[in-house]
Amino acid sequence: MIVSLACGLALTGCGSDDGGTVPVPPEVTPPDIIKPEYVFGGPGEDEQKLNKVIQIAIVKGFSPLDAKMSKAEVQKRAASIDVEGVVHSKMVEDAAKRGLKVDYLLPPTAINMAGVKIDTLRPELFAEGRGSVLDLLMWVSEKYDLDIQIEKDDALNTHFVTSIEGIEGLPEAVDQQHLGETQGQGWKYLVGPSVWEAKKEGSYEADHNYYKEEEIYFRMDHHPLKNEMSIVLVPAQPGEMEIRKRKYRKEMERLAANGGKVIVPEIVIDFKPAKYSATGEILVPNQRAVFKNIEVTAHNLRTDLYQPGVITELDAWLSLVEQRPDLKIDWSYWPRLSTNSNVQGYVATAISFNGRDDLGNIVNETYTNNGSCGFVHHTGEWENYMDSGAQNGLYQWVMCSARTDMGGDEYRNACYGKVPGVLGYRAHHYGAGEEFENHNPKGRGYMKFGLPFGGNDPHLTGDAMIIYGPEYINYIGAAFGNGYGNQQSTSGCDAEAPEIDPNRIKDISKARAPLTESHFGWKLPDCSTCHNAANSHVVEEMAPWECAECHGNNGAPASHGELLTCGFCHAKTLEKHGDAYSTKDDYYSEQTRFKEPESCLTCHIDKGE
Repeated sequence: MIVSLACGLALTGCGSDDGGTVPVPPEVTPPDIIKPEYVFGGPGEDEQKLNKVIQIAIVKGFSPLDAKMSKAEVQKRAASIDVEGVVHSKMVEDAAKRGLKVDYLLPPTAINMAGVKIDTLRPELFAEGRGSVLDLLMWVSEKYDLDIQIEKDDALNTHFVTSIEGIEGLPEAVDQQHLGETQGQGWKYLVGPSVWEAKKEGSYEADHNYYKEEEIYFRMDHHPLKNEMSIVLVPAQPGEMEIRKRKYRKEMERLAANGGKVIVPEIVIDFKPAKYSATGEILVPNQRAVFKNIEVTAHNLRTDLYQPGVITELDAWLSLVEQRPDLKIDWSYWPRLSTNSNVQGYVATAISFNGRDDLGNIVNETYTNNGSCGFVHHTGEWENYMDSGAQNGLYQWVMCSARTDMGGDEYRNACYGKVPGVLGYRAHHYGAGEEFENHNPKGRGYMKFGLPFGGNDPHLTGDAMIIYGPEYINYIGAAFGNGYGNQQSTSGCDAEAPEIDPNRIKDISKARAPLTESHFGWKLPDCSTCHNAANSHVVEEMAPWECAECHGNNGAPASHGELLTCGFCHAKTLEKHGDAYSTKDDYYSEQTRFKEPESCLTCHIDKGE
């Protein structure tokens, strides 16, 4: 009777003889993916899966370190180089410098994600099979029988960890008006997306690897899991949780005031600092472009991570470029780099602006990513910009120290603020007489680990960072000096310098005897594998890619439009290229027979050409 009733209520679910039709499920419309021609590449099939190790630890607190054992203990922990297992955390060394040792509720533990099914608390945000730092923490709580309590805050659009094994947080030790108070405000988290290398003195070789986990202000249930990252949970003081809640509150209030639209009040591009004379007069003003109130739409470039419609920091930049034809930005997808940096995201590789920004500044600048030149980005609330206590020092260094277009030491000294009466490089809103000139944030007293990064500045690419309308987003054209290779920052940091030497690119379209698939060495890039001066017309000093001028590219695959920094992505994965990138710090390939980028551009032709 129940079965009959069920069939009667269903339109055609059990079939009928009256000619009823079987219902057709609604067609699933794939999301509109807006990928402009200036965005290159994307995650490979393997990178779209959580299938490798993630390291996670839960810190109970810190206790006095036995001075007799401290050095030996630190060295023993630092000796681990197994990236697939548990890797030493720099937190141990940082604590030891303060005379403390780390006490764990869960010691650093390697989780093989290939055996983990993520049930995300935020299915409206994450794609199937993906999830957040909080999602993995909840899985760990079941796996290791830990009592972890969380609380959802609808107003702030996030979950907070309120208790782990009965520990509800730390008493207040920074806010002078509330010392000793504990309101049970819970736990914070630190993340290290990549292992860092401790180099042997005077060598490119690594002595050991370590994680430098950094404490940030990103929502724990929004931070995407990434293969081979490290996560550390630490009990928090009430004041530092209030900093995070204030940030989230301001974001959500801004979102509500904009009627649910994501509108970023300021997007800032710092091309160059002001150029001063030896006595402090400004010769060339700061080359900074400021854009106001940018409405952001979803472009859905990372549906492997997020659900369609989720808006990221990269969407803000893409929206800005669409709204400003005088601004051009190129992005390339970077996998795990030759430096071991676990990027797996889109990175800005060139920015050009020739126009008047929204503050009336006339800016005509081009900045490209090349070798030790690049872009640093951070996102959040201006009041938190300096919370790590070292933020401006970091950016002052990358803006002032290694550029080739800045003149002599007198300019550098002025840029550093070492000339009396000259403030030197400062972030937007942090100059003389500006809102945050004398800002001394409480965050500086809370953030202990992973400096100088932290707060607004996680090692997280914009395509993996969900936003609801942060107060600002900032790109900085940085010039990183190479302490190991003693290389100067060249093109990219100097608009007048050529990006590449075009005379070293061979025109293989005019090759007189191009090779075909019948060549026994077809698709073998290093001609010297078989040919040398003794058995052919090859001269001893001829580099393999120079052969392409006469014999074509021997079946080399097409490129993806990138012109610079080939070694950043490919140095560790190149096969059969002889000594190409003999050291991963040799970004210009001066020590190899495969000069970058000229040899790459000779053989690997852009698909668009």
